[in-house]
Amino acid sequence: MTGNSYRDLLALVACLKGTPPKGVNWDEVIALANRSLTISSLAAAATTFAEADVIPEDVHTYLSLISERNAGRNSRLAAQLAEAIGGLNGVGIEPVVMKGAALLLGREQSEIGARLLTDLDILVRPEEMSDAIAALERIGYEIRLAAGSGSWPGNPKYHLPAVLARPTDAGAIDLQCRPRGPASFSDIEWIYARSSRMELDGNHVHVPSPFVQVVFLVLHDQFQDGDYWRGLLDLRHLLDVAQLARSAEIEWGELRSLFAAGYERNAVDTQILTADALFGLEGTAGLSFGKLAHCQLARRRLQFGRDYLAVPLTLLALLTEIFHYRSWDRFGGEPYPSRGQEIRRKLRELRRIFRPKPPGKL
Repeated sequence: MTGNSYRDLLALVACLKGTPPKGVNWDEVIALANRSLTISSLAAAATTFAEADVIPEDVHTYLSLISERNAGRNSRLAAQLAEAIGGLNGVGIEPVVMKGAALLLGREQSEIGARLLTDLDILVRPEEMSDAIAALERIGYEIRLAAGSGSWPGNPKYHLPAVLARPTDAGAIDLQCRPRGPASFSDIEWIYARSSRMELDGNHVHVPSPFVQVVFLVLHDQFQDGDYWRGLLDLRHLLDVAQLARSAEIEWGELRSLFAAGYERNAVDTQILTADALFGLEGTAGLSFGKLAHCQLARRRLQFGRDYLAVPLTLLALLTEIFHYRSWDRFGGEPYPSRGQEIRRKLRELRRIFRPKPPGKL
């Protein structure tokens, strides 16, 4: 058991939207905000509450401290990101930033502490991975995780992500050359084509449009992390989706059309429905979502706070998508030439679905 109910989740969501419910249990809300890595977002939202006395003094002091410390940490991450971009530009690479790193570059200085970052996501073209790793090593980074050239399962063109870090930095760099998920997203040029070239301290970086950032967040949670199978919520990323949708008009129909009918479409529909149910999204009213997506939303509500339901409901989810088995793979469903390698890879992927919940997942 997690100790939190779906009612606690709704209370936290209301607070994140700036409208705390009457009689809110701040101990439960703060505990859930810490678990979901949205505590800094809660601290930022608390400054917008219409009634200042809605927050007890000790809660206000705690959230103010969180905001101050996260602003300091994010300032260090911003400086670290600028230095990394400079190192990459030095070898002719203009990277794309994604997830928290992209949001960080779009923040005003007064808002820099409003989002908790765990690392810096940087993407480069597949042929640039080796040079990018070498460039980061020249400015002191050490490889914490790297599989080498041609390591992408089933496709030697790609390089698995590399994690690089320095002992004194606030976070690591997650260096990638393509998103995990359906093979149709494997060509990173679709990200570059929908990004803006931005100057940063005399160097250049590409920042994706809100549309692309939403697509990437869906790919990350539903396909890479397997939240669709596991019935998990990444509240921090769902909040990101809602905020990105407020910053620009997202064509949800176009976004859905990027994913093939069946498992892929069901996964993205589930995420859109969840974000809409929790935070409200503009432009989704006229869309028709499939029954499985609605069932998955109901499953997430039922499973929340009842971890004992996770395994049986995950098995049921796998059975509902059995006819789309070939496209389950988070690496894009591109098969190994060897049947034995492919079977072992599929078994590893299935085992991974039942691993313990990662930090931040609810």
